[in-house]
Amino acid sequence: MRRFNALTFQTALLASSAVFACETCRPAVEAGIFNEHFWGRLAITLLPFGVVLCVVAPLHFLGRER
Repeated sequence: MRRFNALTFQTALLASSAVFACETCRPAVEAGIFNEHFWGRLAITLLPFGVVLCVVAPLHFLGRER
């Protein structure tokens, strides 16, 4: 139950309007995030998850066959 409450709290924080930038700063923040380097930075951010998946998946399936 405690884990569910923490998940609900985090979801509420992410969905709240308090996490958005103010109206003055918002265009500058969006321009800094969604520029020509966005896809490269997104790929670099997601790369560790792919590496971990490529390491853990074979270990998981090798462990199941024995």
